Amino acid sequence: MRKLVAMMLCAAVMMSGCASATGTRMATAPQPPVVDTTAMADYVQRLPAGSRVRVERNDGSVLHGTLMKTAADAIVVQKNTRVPESPVSIPIGQIARVTVETGGGSSTGKAVAIGIASGVGAFFAILAIAFAAGSD
Repeated sequence: MRKLVAMMLCAAVMMSGCASATGTRMATAPQPPVVDTTAMADYVQRLPAGSRVRVERNDGSVLHGTLMKTAADAIVVQKNTRVPESPVSIPIGQIARVTVETGGGSSTGKAVAIGIASGVGAFFAILAIAFAAGSD
């Protein structure tokens, strides 16, 4: 009986076409992103110099650095590297995305930890004052 049920299940799976090799398949290559260069130039010109940015290029490479200067046709970025390098000029046409990085600030976890630590410290300070007042 088990063999019969197993054979029927196998036949049902094979006949349903869920793993069928037939059908239309279309191979798609990754398409380069379409970026409006005038909108990108307007956006980067509004960013203040000294902003920490993440620049994604059309070729897929990513550059993290500090925005030094913006122009209508290019931006100049100082790369974040251990060994100092000269600033890099990137034409607007090669930029897929520019993101301003926010880092080094206070996170939610850090704020919670500071709050807990100050609460515990205040509790022990009040406890010490109470013991000191009670021992007299």
